[in-house]
Amino acid sequence: MNELQKCQLEILKEFIRICKENNLQYYLVGGTCLGAVRHKGFIPWDDDIDVAMPRKDYDKFITLQDQMKKPYFIQTYKSDKNYIYNFAKVRDSSTTFVENFFACSQMNHGVWIDVFPLDGMSLEVKSPLEFTKKVRWTWHQVWLMYLPSLKRKVRWKTCWKDIPLNFVAYLFSFLNFNHYRNRKVDKRVTRIKYEEAKLVGNFFGNNAKKEAMPKEIFEEGTIGTFEGVEVILPKDYDKYLTLLFSDYMKYPPKEQQVGHHHNKGLSLTEDYITYSKKHGL
Repeated sequence: MNELQKCQLEILKEFIRICKENNLQYYLVGGTCLGAVRHKGFIPWDDDIDVAMPRKDYDKFITLQDQMKKPYFIQTYKSDKNYIYNFAKVRDSSTTFVENFFACSQMNHGVWIDVFPLDGMSLEVKSPLEFTKKVRWTWHQVWLMYLPSLKRKVRWKTCWKDIPLNFVAYLFSFLNFNHYRNRKVDKRVTRIKYEEAKLVGNFFGNNAKKEAMPKEIFEEGTIGTFEGVEVILPKDYDKYLTLLFSDYMKYPPKEQQVGHHHNKGLSLTEDYITYSKKHGL
């Protein structure tokens, strides 16, 4: 493990503690689930942790900030007005990781893990391909919500781009007044109750063609190990990983063995406010 991964692992431990104490269901998903199965921990080049929760457990979890130990923070668009996503992050507020896309956003930029809601996708068993447009629609909304984050200081040398970007940012801030678009997305993805659905999935996952899966894959989950920590994986994690990655035990080509979160600032010893003042972000 590198130092960033160690920090993320500590956040995961706190997340698991809260889930255990409140009897909340969760699963390691995506590359984190793959890492648990193939490497018993992080994929060596991975730079994040992904977990998912059935919607009712997710909705409960995001209300439990008062049970979180400091410096951990449950970030949603309701708890941080400058955060844009419809899924949560648990941040370590004593650290800094400023993603390139959000360098100008005045939100909490601590190191994080992602917490996704699992929602009902269909009352019938259908091909995952039938849900591609619906999953992509949510991401189209996300990118529209990203535009207000373009707000920046106008500098003389870059005023030619700062001014038009600010215009776009303020326009879309107005169009997403009081997180109108976030609430619209929440309403759409929760139309089918998780408990009633045959197919469930993560509307905010990275593979629109494969996110819809039979609910039986998840259920009560199964115990796994991640960097020596006892974790919960989907009950049929083999089927889950096969649907998501095909031959998941096969390593990708060397050139693809890289992280996918690029940053403009990283510190595991300074909080994001201190770091941004010191480095002029």
